[in-house]
Amino acid sequence: MRKLFFNALIYIGLIFLVVYLYQYDYLSIAVLQVNPVKLVASTLLLWMGFLASALSWQRALKIHGIAIPYKSALSSHGLSVFAKFIPGKIWVILGRASKVSLEGHSLKMTSFVSLKEQLVYIWLGLLLSLAIIFGPTGTHGLIALVLVLIIGLTLFNFSGWLRRLAEYLFQLIFKREFIIPPVTFAEALPMTRIILLYWALWSSGFYLFVSAISPSISPLIAFVFPLSVTLGLIAVIVPGGLGVREGIITLGLTTFGVPIELATTIAIAARLWFTSGEVFIFLLGLWASKHCKEEYGLQAKQKEALLHHKV
Repeated sequence: MRKLFFNALIYIGLIFLVVYLYQYDYLSIAVLQVNPVKLVASTLLLWMGFLASALSWQRALKIHGIAIPYKSALSSHGLSVFAKFIPGKIWVILGRASKVSLEGHSLKMTSFVSLKEQLVYIWLGLLLSLAIIFGPTGTHGLIALVLVLIIGLTLFNFSGWLRRLAEYLFQLIFKREFIIPPVTFAEALPMTRIILLYWALWSSGFYLFVSAISPSISPLIAFVFPLSVTLGLIAVIVPGGLGVREGIITLGLTTFGVPIELATTIAIAARLWFTSGEVFIFLLGLWASKHCKEEYGLQAKQKEALLHHKV
């Protein structure tokens, strides 16, 4: 049943991705003058960031006593990547957790770990956003929003009372028990190192991507990327942060002097650029899944042969 659920997520996520790309005209952007060297460098940094994100997932599981090889982490993380386009925001979290649970681990525990890693990822992205919101990009409303989200998520992650309040309200509204796993600083610290690594790779790649099109752009534009991604994730009713991310990037670019038409085009192109990384990690996930199956099959045959020999 879990295998069927996971396979369904893969196909449904891919369908939603294609529909959204077509529906919002992401595939019909204007032709841009691009520095090819910077474009290639930005894409390599982006892809390295995705490799680090799979490593972060593996590390988060290990912290909670679930040791899996990197290939398994790559498989579960990569194959779940397009589930974010399915409305609801929870399918990436459940998708990679269900894939790991197929290896004999508790689905409840892997789901808790998946949620914790995602909460720390969003929290760090918001903290990095502080570098940009107090500059020209930060309107009073945006500054207030980010500060409220940082304070709220800090309390939600590391303080018991706000989490218990959320559990109580959920149970009151939906008439069913809902448990939110606590995050401790001891758990968050080792996850933080790797999550910051892939935020740095993605943000640096984003700066190179933008400067490949607009060479005079300030390096500070790099910090617009974590701001746009985290606000897109927090907008729970928007699949994949579509529109939210592009709006924040457009705002950031215009405050650095990029004309609105070019800024909008760059924001749309940045979505396609990031999607290339998602395709990269998805294909690696397919490769890793195939190799994991072959290895498990070989181990099963060896065990069977050993038992037969003993008999």
